[in-house]
Amino acid sequence: MNGIIFIKQYVVPWHKQVLFGKRVGCDVRLVECESTHGGLGVRVVLENHKEMVEFVVPSPGLHLALNACAAAAVASLLGVPLSQIGRCLSAFSPVKMRSELEVARNGVKIVNDVYNANPVSTRAAIDLLKSIDCKGKKIAILGDMLELGAIELESHQMILKHCCSVDDIDLIGLVGKRFWTAARDMNMLEEVNIVCALEPETFAEEIVRRVNCNDVILVKGSRGMQMEKVVNAIKAMEI
Repeated sequence: MNGIIFIKQYVVPWHKQVLFGKRVGCDVRLVECESTHGGLGVRVVLENHKEMVEFVVPSPGLHLALNACAAAAVASLLGVPLSQIGRCLSAFSPVKMRSELEVARNGVKIVNDVYNANPVSTRAAIDLLKSIDCKGKKIAILGDMLELGAIELESHQMILKHCCSVDDIDLIGLVGKRFWTAARDMNMLEEVNIVCALEPETFAEEIVRRVNCNDVILVKGSRGMQMEKVVNAIKAMEI
């Protein structure tokens, strides 16, 4: 519950605690982080009780800074020097289809994040797209978020509202009946900067007509939506 552990007073802790985070006093502290390389990397500064290290994680997304801090805490506990940890993290490459940056032969930059989706990760992916420098259009293509139960419609409306609030996203693509329903209920189906389709194959046929070589495109969706079909269609385009 919000990072708090409740322990009876007489219980003697049997485990060693290693703290990581932004606060002074952490065993491994995230001193500083910022987007770099046009939003395609993250500069990270970490420190422990012995040394400070600066490095660049070669992948987009400021959330990677705290992930790097957590990884450094584990490695430090195993006796790995912070300087060596920094060198290793600077060679990081994301897991396939998880915020994976791909540059197609046609020049289009694609943030391939189609492994899975939920409201928190989808909002983070939209914010990631916002942070990337772009000479063309920024396009957010969102597939349905599955298995949300009673909060399904509310969640899709919330994500659509957030995406529309980002000023420099030029085009929004929605794939699936859940996002289609959310857009309909929000009277957005006729918006000129929103493209909707129920299936990824149908959507791919439409979106390729609107993509240019300098565009940056986020493709995000639950695994069951098979949004990689959209990624593959964009990569296969002749521009």
